[in-house]
Amino acid sequence: MRRFSACARLPLLAVLFLSPLITPEMAWAVPMPEKPEVAGGALSPALTSSTQIWDAVQALPDGRLILEAPGWLGNPTPQLSVSAKGAAPTPYPNSRWNTDAGDPAQRFVAITGMTLASDGSLWVIDSGVSDREKPPVAGPKLIQIETQNNTVQRVIELSPNVLRHGSVLGGIAIHGNTAYVPDSGDAGLVVVNLDDGSAQRFLDHVQALTAGRPITTPSGTVKAPDGRPIAIDASLIAISPDGQWLYVQPYCGPLYRIATSLFDDPDSTNTALQESATLWYKTHALGGLTVGPDGTLYWSDVTTGSIDSYTPGRIPHHLITDPRLRWPGGASLSGNTLYVPASQLDQAARFQNGHATVQWPVTVYALHLPDDATSDVLRK
Repeated sequence: MRRFSACARLPLLAVLFLSPLITPEMAWAVPMPEKPEVAGGALSPALTSSTQIWDAVQALPDGRLILEAPGWLGNPTPQLSVSAKGAAPTPYPNSRWNTDAGDPAQRFVAITGMTLASDGSLWVIDSGVSDREKPPVAGPKLIQIETQNNTVQRVIELSPNVLRHGSVLGGIAIHGNTAYVPDSGDAGLVVVNLDDGSAQRFLDHVQALTAGRPITTPSGTVKAPDGRPIAIDASLIAISPDGQWLYVQPYCGPLYRIATSLFDDPDSTNTALQESATLWYKTHALGGLTVGPDGTLYWSDVTTGSIDSYTPGRIPHHLITDPRLRWPGGASLSGNTLYVPASQLDQAARFQNGHATVQWPVTVYALHLPDDATSDVLRK
């Protein structure tokens, strides 16, 4: 079972990382500036919780915030909640979908990612794996929620044919009628046709999706309940606004870019797909990855407690480092504000010998972005 990968795999992967094909794209990637562009005053609390570890947030166009509190972290229900204008969160889309009993097809079993589609609907990926060290409770499914009337519109149950032993589907990116879902338990990428629910699997165990090092934070290496350093396969994913490029990485990094056209080409070979995965930036472990309307990437850096941006012209901007950003999670962009939870995920009971050491409250922060976060001029 590979839901949490052990570092016993690292020697072979280290060899792979030391001998990649050097391409022009790799050669001129600019190092991240050391000096942050904004001070701590640009980071302000937006919402807090004294009972749940929020690992991701999604801002809706009307200003509401959708909050993800995965059950596998030991969170009480709800797994998905909504807050309007800082009000206390309520179950989303309703209490029935957030119950922890009943038909798995009609409730959240184990939410592992969410994203907002261009039509305003929220798509959620449910892995069906409520404990990564145990067998799945149910099969994985995609849930589409209409955010204006707060109702579930569709449930797409994914075929077992796209799964592997140890699969934990986590993370989701959508463009048009296609969803891209990485497998964080057994490295691969599932591509779903949202029109008919059919799905295909690609890129099994390629370097771009496979963990090559453990996750580290300012407090040290994160370890599984049995004491092994944790290395998680691909779970960070985003797509360019035009749908041409997919950005994906193992939790620990680095970040790769893949041309989406190859998934639609019946003549694409597995070799062509593997070769299309270009090392895009040597990121650390990331808690979240999102893309702005101009194609600028924003990521929350778990290793350093930072928020950074990376423009389509491949210019990095070190936006902020702040001690309050303890394991910054899945972020969401709304205008010139980036919302990000300081999830303290490594302080959950699962990683602390069964006794959570979270410093409550868990806080969602709003970061007012500097004007040049999307600039192709490097600030030193």
